[in-house]
Amino acid sequence: MSDPVEILLVGCGRMGTGHLQAIRALPGLGEVVAGVDPSQAAREHVQREFGVVRTYADLNEALAVEGAPAVFVCSPNNLHAVYALKALAAGRHVFVEKPLALNMADVDRMIAEAGQRGLLLMVGQSLRFFTHIRYIKTLIDAGEIGRVRHIVHRRMSLGRGGDEQSWFARQALSGGILPGIGTHSLDAILWWLGEQAESVYAMVQNIDPHPEVDIEDEVSLVATTPSGALINVAFSFHHSLGYEWSVAGTEGTIHLSGTQGVLKLNGEVCEVPERVELPGEDSIQHEFLSAVAEGRPLAQASGRDTRATMALVFAAQESGRTGQKMEVVHG
Repeated sequence: MSDPVEILLVGCGRMGTGHLQAIRALPGLGEVVAGVDPSQAAREHVQREFGVVRTYADLNEALAVEGAPAVFVCSPNNLHAVYALKALAAGRHVFVEKPLALNMADVDRMIAEAGQRGLLLMVGQSLRFFTHIRYIKTLIDAGEIGRVRHIVHRRMSLGRGGDEQSWFARQALSGGILPGIGTHSLDAILWWLGEQAESVYAMVQNIDPHPEVDIEDEVSLVATTPSGALINVAFSFHHSLGYEWSVAGTEGTIHLSGTQGVLKLNGEVCEVPERVELPGEDSIQHEFLSAVAEGRPLAQASGRDTRATMALVFAAQESGRTGQKMEVVHG
C-alpha cells in the first residue's frame, strides 16, 4: 500500500475540520500534515482537538515550507479563488469547497491554471456522492422515466446557514444563497440531466433585512435546457419545508424527500441500494485522494465538469438583479 497523501488544510473552521474528520475515516488514504488559517483561535483548535501540530497564518509561508502534494481549500467563499490559484501555482493538486469562485473570470482562471499545469482541481459538489442522488442519476440514465421534461426542487430551511455574525451572512464574503447553497442543488440537477442550462429567469431578494445581514436569502428560478427540460427551483432561509425533488419524464416520475429520505418511482416506494455503481469512489474525499495517489483524472466534480453549474448560478444572479431573463453563457 502506498503512503497516505499528505494534505495542507486551508481554512480550519467548521467546513475544514469536517473534511479533516472525513479524511481520517478513510484509513491510509490521506493525512492532514498542516493547517492554514488567519485566525489564531482556529489554528489552536485544530492543534488541540485534532493534533495538527504545524499551523500557519499565511498560505504563502505554508506552501514554502510544506511539501504536501494536495491542498484542501475550505475558507470563506470569497477567498476560494485566491487560495486555490496560489496552491495550483505552487504545483499542488487542489480540492476547493463549493462554490468554486464568486465570478466566472476566476472560475475560468482556476480551470485554466489546473489544466496548464496538469493538476487536479476538484470542487466540493458533495451531492454527487450521496447514494440517493446517485441512484436517481442511474434511473434517469437507464430511461426508467423516459425523457426528462421537468424537474421541481425546493430547499427551504430556517436560518442563513450560520448566525448573523457569520461570514456567510455577508454578501461579499459568501456570494449569497445561490453560490453558497444553490450550487449544490443546481449541480445535482444538471448532472442528472447531463446537459447545460440554456436560459434562466430568477427572482432574488432579502425578505428579512437585518443591520448585520445583506445576504440574498430568497430565490425562485426557472431554467431551460437544450433538450427542452424545465428546471424549477426555490431556495429560502425562512421556511422549514426542507428538501424536495420531483423529476417528471415522458414515461414516469421520481420523487425524493430530503437527500437520503423516501424515494418513490412512479408513486411507489423504491428501495435504494447501499452502493450505487458509478465512475469514481463513493465519497468526495475518497475520490480526490485516490485520484491524487493513482495519478488519474477525476471521475466526478472536477472544476471543468462543474463549470456549467457556476455559469447557471451567475446568470441567475444577474437575472435577479436586472429582472430580465438571461442566457447562460458557456465557454
